[in-house]
Amino acid sequence: MFRVIIADDENRIVKMLAASIPWTKLGLSVASFASDGMEALRLAEEKKADIIITDIRMPGLNGLELCEKLHEANPNIQIILISGYADFSYAQRAIQLGVLGYCLKPVDIQYLQKLLRQAVQNIRREVSLQADTLLDYMEEGEEGPLRRILWKFGFTAPELYLAVSVRMPDCGEALEAGLTVRLGKRKYLYLREKPFPRDAACRLIGESREKGGIGLPPSPIPISQLKEKVSETEIMACQFFITGSSCLTEFPVSTALTDEFFARFQEALTCADSLLAFLQQLRRQNCALLIDIASAYRFYNRMLASPYLGSSPGDDEYFLNGYEQLAENYGSFADVLEEMESCLYLPEPEPQPSQNGSNATSFMKIIKYLNENYEKDVSLKKLSGLFHLNSSYVSFLIKNETGLTYSQYLTELRIGKAKELLTTTDLSLAEISEAVGFNDYFYFIKKFKKVVGVTPGHFT
Repeated sequence: MFRVIIADDENRIVKMLAASIPWTKLGLSVASFASDGMEALRLAEEKKADIIITDIRMPGLNGLELCEKLHEANPNIQIILISGYADFSYAQRAIQLGVLGYCLKPVDIQYLQKLLRQAVQNIRREVSLQADTLLDYMEEGEEGPLRRILWKFGFTAPELYLAVSVRMPDCGEALEAGLTVRLGKRKYLYLREKPFPRDAACRLIGESREKGGIGLPPSPIPISQLKEKVSETEIMACQFFITGSSCLTEFPVSTALTDEFFARFQEALTCADSLLAFLQQLRRQNCALLIDIASAYRFYNRMLASPYLGSSPGDDEYFLNGYEQLAENYGSFADVLEEMESCLYLPEPEPQPSQNGSNATSFMKIIKYLNENYEKDVSLKKLSGLFHLNSSYVSFLIKNETGLTYSQYLTELRIGKAKELLTTTDLSLAEISEAVGFNDYFYFIKKFKKVVGVTPGHFT
């Protein structure tokens, strides 16, 4: 919730305003009250206020003087002036100072609520823009600008505590986050200068209605390592995929155990029987102690590259683009293992001509579907099933007609749509990322830069 300070030297006005506005419904909370201008200025800084409602005539500093000093400290603070005098010169000066609104006493509560809703909208828009800039600086590794943007959000410490939630609603308020940044579809980053309340995180996990997770490192992170640690914490938050149930994860999986897992896997690749025995053993033991979702993704693609599943290392369109897609395509790691077992002795047949018409007709139908559904999870496997065609045949059609692999074509299609949204809408980068089918903001930035040459934040 955004924080409000009410400043007026008439106590009855302060009490009336506090009691008359549905603060929570508007997404607001009254952080404090002030009876003079100097106190209001001090409290605005101390409470990190987002909105100030102040009388224009007060002791210490009058409302206009207060506005000037508040805007010097925070240009984005929203100020609403109230006055018992219909003084045009005051109103004119208030407009020059960038005041949101001017209310005459007795205060029209409906009009004040309208101004407060506008203030909330302005703050959310600014926070969204600043959050996009923050993520862009994180991706670029620009520590100086990153520190400056964090300072604008009120963070002054050299280290920050962070948390990431995946497949859960916004947990920022429950976790008492100083800043909440949307990373993708049901994926949020939370920042705070003090440790997060662990009991609140446990409660959120217990109340979760579907499988999701929270990554919550117990130690603060230097700002210089923020990007690296956000990625690591995001992987921790996805541990529900390995365990099969919602979970709170505070430490990454041991690299020693993961190395041991892949050493055993490499030995099992010597023959199909050994590989089958390895998969069956994995299903019987607790894999959550051995790997995280990033390792599961690596395992999945290496399995596809094995000769026992009918694909080859050059067929990159069969491989998933990231561990997020693995979680979208399968309910859990156990489901991955089950499918691998079932496919082990069923190599995919060679491409066959389409029975539903010519190559050109099949290609046009597939391209039309992709153009209309690019924002959805459209893996090659799912696409082939929709058109009752062999995956290899669909891959052949797209490569033959476009010169691109399936994954390359889909990525370029999504990036093209993202460029359109960047130039024609006011959507945040996180919203655009999700709108074109990328469930992870940093993966979107990486692909955008690879295709376009610059990050989305620098695209014009």
